[in-house]
Amino acid sequence: MTHPQPTVLIVDDERNLRRLLTHAITVEGYQVETASNGKACLSFCEQHLPDLILMDALMPEMDGFTCCEILHTTFGDHCPPVLMITALSDNPSVERAFAVGAVDYVTKPIHWAVLRQRVRRVLQTHLLHQDLLAARQTIHDLQAQRVLNPQ
Repeated sequence: MTHPQPTVLIVDDERNLRRLLTHAITVEGYQVETASNGKACLSFCEQHLPDLILMDALMPEMDGFTCCEILHTTFGDHCPPVLMITALSDNPSVERAFAVGAVDYVTKPIHWAVLRQRVRRVLQTHLLHQDLLAARQTIHDLQAQRVLNPQ
């Protein structure tokens, strides 16, 4: 299935890091949107679900852990994958990130080549998952139509 240009939402309270991430992700051919905290991320996602969220764990107003958990509760199977980007590298923080639904975890300072590859891999997996959900819905719709209109 052909997909439009994927959208990546960058969520970080540090303006300079948002700019660096925006440049790095845009160069890879993705559309980029930004938010400065978890609340702004949730507000954006209520209007338009991105294909991937790059999110800092520690932010004012609402941290990335809480936001990730709310995203998964709110959007379920349609929740965009969240890749946490944070200076936290201790085991409890890593475990917490995955427990609330993050699909990957990158520590600061960012290794840019690693981030580019992880973004590419996560997006490919997410888009394939969305194709699978759409195909499953199509099969369900066809089966329902057959039941309602038997030949």
